[in-house]
This record gives sequence, structure tokens and C-alpha cells, in this order.
Amino acid sequence: MQEQMPFDPNYYFGLVADNLLKNLGEEAIGYAGKALSKMKAMGDDEGFDIWLNIHEHLTMKASNSLRPNGAVLH
Repeated sequence: MQEQMPFDPNYYFGLVADNLLKNLGEEAIGYAGKALSKMKAMGDDEGFDIWLNIHEHLTMKASNSLRPNGAVLH
């Protein structure tokens, strides 16, 4: 029997971030921020944690892909 690989949620957060960026562009970060606010207002700790991870992936990916040519990060 094949050994089961451990579940890595970061892979899925990255997929969601990729799809949001592909479909919404730089607006994706704003939508993720609204989702974070909604989850916090509802008291949904699990949903908040999920969106927090998605938001983290979005900001990392967006900082690499949406940076203008010639921009320098400090």
C-alpha cells in the first residue's frame, strides 16, 4: 500500500491566490481584505485564518508579478 503524503494547505492557498490574481488582477488583494473583515465581523476564526493565508500568498505573488519594470525593492 502506498504511503499517504502529508497534507500541505499552503499548496492550496497558493492555487487560490493564483486564480484570484489571474481573474481579478491587483483587485484580488482588496477582495481578500474584504473577506478578512467579513470573517472577523462574523467571528469565524477558521475562515479568518484561511483568508489570512490566502492574503499572504496574494501579497507575495503580487509583489513579484505586478511590480513595474525597473522597480527596485529595498
